[in-house]
Amino acid sequence: MDIKKITIINWQCIDYLSISFEKLMIFIGESNHGKTSAINALSAGLGFYEVKKSDFKNENKNIEIKIKFFSKSEGFFTIKFIKNSNLEEKYFFINHGIEKELSKDEFSLKLSSIQVIKVSAKQTEIKDSLIKVREILSMNKIKNTRISNDLKGKIEFLSENRISQSLQRKILFSFLKNMLNEMKNYTENSKDRLYNAVLIFEEPELHLNPQASRELYSILIKLSNIGVQIVIETHSSYFVGLKQYKSICLVKKIKRQVVIYQHTGQLFYGDEIKNFNMNYWINPDRGEMFFAKKVILVEGQTDKIAISYLAKKLEIYNYNYSIIECGSKSIIPQFIKILNAYKIPYVAVYDKDNHLWRSDTEIESSNNKNRAIRKMINRYIGNYIEFENDIEEEVYSQDREKKNYKNKPYYTLQKISEEEYRLPLKLEEKIREIYK
Repeated sequence: MDIKKITIINWQCIDYLSISFEKLMIFIGESNHGKTSAINALSAGLGFYEVKKSDFKNENKNIEIKIKFFSKSEGFFTIKFIKNSNLEEKYFFINHGIEKELSKDEFSLKLSSIQVIKVSAKQTEIKDSLIKVREILSMNKIKNTRISNDLKGKIEFLSENRISQSLQRKILFSFLKNMLNEMKNYTENSKDRLYNAVLIFEEPELHLNPQASRELYSILIKLSNIGVQIVIETHSSYFVGLKQYKSICLVKKIKRQVVIYQHTGQLFYGDEIKNFNMNYWINPDRGEMFFAKKVILVEGQTDKIAISYLAKKLEIYNYNYSIIECGSKSIIPQFIKILNAYKIPYVAVYDKDNHLWRSDTEIESSNNKNRAIRKMINRYIGNYIEFENDIEEEVYSQDREKKNYKNKPYYTLQKISEEEYRLPLKLEEKIREIYK
């Protein structure tokens, strides 16, 4: 049974939210902007969180949580949980538009097949999570001696020893890794899929180095492929993959209202998919852009180095802005699509590439790419800066010959780092506009 949608009303800091769910869900956003509130609402709707007086945003209104599911046996259906300020509860089952009130026992029975594993950022007891995993494996009739023995050994060790949260997290990581290594046929063998399991994992990056974080993210993706519904709350770009953009739920607080940005439709088509996935594989840290106050899209390494260095020289560098190297001018529009979809402010910086030494065909090709970038800009959240003809010519304030472009990142940085170097006025204006 998969969660497909949740609607939240009058809950903690949330007036109203409607969130579509994928098999893998990644909640991101600044602290105190509503991520934890949304996850708590999910836990309450599934019967794993006791609602308190303090959970009412407005004590004169009811709390209402609706969760839409899909199961192979029943198709789509919705359960609704309502609680008033006197903490009186009502439960409903909605199917094909027909709403039926349920008793608390009937409501619990409807949810009895769902097994929730929650790993809290504040939790110091991983043993309970592993016990729940054992129950789920048993429920799904998955029998594997190595997995069972590994679970048994880790549960006994945690029961007999008082150890740090850091080590407990590493033990959980180790088990998930071992389990997936055993279930090598997870993509083909449907009987080995972990249906009806929901893993809520707060801040999975805690106590992990970058390499382990990347590996754990890969493990969580594979877990979602074998039937577990994964819900992550994270502040780390290692757990945000652009390839999984449909899973991203960006939570923001605007004028004291919690809002979310998702894009569950198709962003890329045809060769765009292949080009974007290959480009992201080469440089996976581009997920950082979802955490930025503003994103600066650039073509390549020289632009990234020079723009950040010049901004520091002008004392306008902002650590809340992320410079994302797109790899080429052709890929910039694909990054713009994502930023438009999630309403993340940005500026696209590109080279005009109309150098004197270029042929007419090359110039026309460059102009077509330039137009494609400008066409994609959403002026409400984005802008563009065009270098004439590239940042090298701007830095040197003169036309450059083709032979001058060997080792250009090194020589460009060497030039702008000279003590006597002064930015040409046009370049300074552009750098200031980028960091505005």
